[in-house]
Amino acid sequence: MRNLFTALKQDTHANHSILENTFPFSIYHNNNSFDDAAYNAILQIMKLFHQATAEAVQHAADHAPLLSRVSAMINGKAVLNALNTDIQALKDDTHAPAAACSPLQAISEDPHPSSVTIPSCSSPSSQAIAAIYVWLGSSMGANIIVRRLNAMERSIPTNYYQAMAGCAKAWVSFKQEVDALLPELAESSESIIEAVVEDANAWFEYLISLAEAVGHDKNLRLA
Repeated sequence: MRNLFTALKQDTHANHSILENTFPFSIYHNNNSFDDAAYNAILQIMKLFHQATAEAVQHAADHAPLLSRVSAMINGKAVLNALNTDIQALKDDTHAPAAACSPLQAISEDPHPSSVTIPSCSSPSSQAIAAIYVWLGSSMGANIIVRRLNAMERSIPTNYYQAMAGCAKAWVSFKQEVDALLPELAESSESIIEAVVEDANAWFEYLISLAEAVGHDKNLRLA
């Protein structure tokens, strides 16, 4: 039987690579492609993701109190506050490109847009564990992104990535707690591993769909 985190790393790799190479996330592969509109798009996408996953995690913890051992590790309130702070800072910057009149605005104003739906799940517990995996996994490179943004010597707000860098400290504890939780959450370890992997891919596909919705807007495409 495979270890959950080995299975997650192997079986979500393809979607993880697709996401990294999808606009606007692809701007991090080329500093010369960076602009405020694309950065704002990333923050708006991540706000939707974090809102959706935080709700899923809270819902699961309400029904399975065991999950409280890992649900707090995402530090959801601090991350969402940091996102709102950075988005507002970009909005207040008179030099930032006007990216509001676009499909992104409709997405950011509607937490459940018809074009991009919240993924279905195998079970609330597997969805929550998968959500935390994607959330904390995305935090692992946050310190690197902060350093790269600061090196640009521009007025770029980085509160979100600083908050995510704080989340990264929970990664080892999260893996240990989940390994201990699995036998308590399901009779079959193999079945819950399959469910968590399936739900993790669903969260990645949700992010990819949000990114593609932004990328289809010519006003937000990079030159």
